[in-house]
Amino acid sequence: MNLAIFLLRTGQTLIAWTDQLEMEPKVHLYRPHLVSGKTKVSLTPWPEYTNDDHVLLTSDTLLTVCDPTDKIAKSYTNKVKAPELTNTEESVMLNEENTSEDDEYEPQYVEEPIY
Repeated sequence: MNLAIFLLRTGQTLIAWTDQLEMEPKVHLYRPHLVSGKTKVSLTPWPEYTNDDHVLLTSDTLLTVCDPTDKIAKSYTNKVKAPELTNTEESVMLNEENTSEDDEYEPQYVEEPIY
C-alpha cells in the first residue's frame, strides 16, 4: 500500500493508504481522511458516520491522485498507523484448462505457483 492524496470531483481532498485495483472500483482506500484547512491543516475520518476502515472508489469520482507533502504525510502517519502488510498465503496464478471433449464448454482452473 502507498500513501496518496486524492482530489475528488466533489472538491474534497482525501489522504489514505491505497491500492490500485485492476477493475472498477479502481481504488481501495484504507482509513481515508478528509484534508481541510489552509494554514492549519485538519484531518477528519472520511466518510462521516461510519467506522469502516476500507473504502472503494470508482474512477469517475476521482480528478487526480498525487503524492502528499512531507508535512501532510507525517501528520497522517502520526494519526493513522500504517497497515500491516502480512501475507502468509502463497501467491498463485489461475490458468484455464479445458478438459471437456464435448460441445458444452465448462472452464476449469488450475493453480500454479508464482515465482
